[in-house]
Amino acid sequence: MDLDKLALGIDQVNRRIGEAAAWLSLAMVVLTVVDVVMRYLFNTGAVWVQELEWHLFGLTFLLAAGYTLLMDAHVRVDIFYARQPRRVKAWIDLFGTLLFLFPVCAVVLWSSQKFVLNSWGFQEGSPDPGGLPGRWLIKSMIPVGFLLVALQGVSELLKNVLVLSRPEEKP
Repeated sequence: MDLDKLALGIDQVNRRIGEAAAWLSLAMVVLTVVDVVMRYLFNTGAVWVQELEWHLFGLTFLLAAGYTLLMDAHVRVDIFYARQPRRVKAWIDLFGTLLFLFPVCAVVLWSSQKFVLNSWGFQEGSPDPGGLPGRWLIKSMIPVGFLLVALQGVSELLKNVLVLSRPEEKP
């Protein structure tokens, strides 16, 4: 399998997951509006609704992080980066991926293991009366989300290697 196809396959995985996560955002907005209307117009609410709101927020954030990297929409200080030629950007991105993205993903993946396994072991649920069961499931999305970011990092690394391996384009 050549590098282009591998990068494209990873991109497709994160694109599909990111697009699905966008629907979670819509569900979160609708749920929040219903929650606010119920609380302020009918003076009632439910703990499970509020917990579901932050569960959806967490899922959206974690599942869309790889997609955000794919779309080059992560926060970056690009005062100098934006004016650089494509090959210089490729070098910057390559080193940034190797020195920052992969190590951060590795630390989160490693450090979340015990956290997630403990939650699974206890079949953790909400400590609040009327809260959602299955908190272990939402905590399991932490390594999944960072695995998707690391996977997208592999794709970005491959694309940068390809840019650097091809002859320089003349302006």
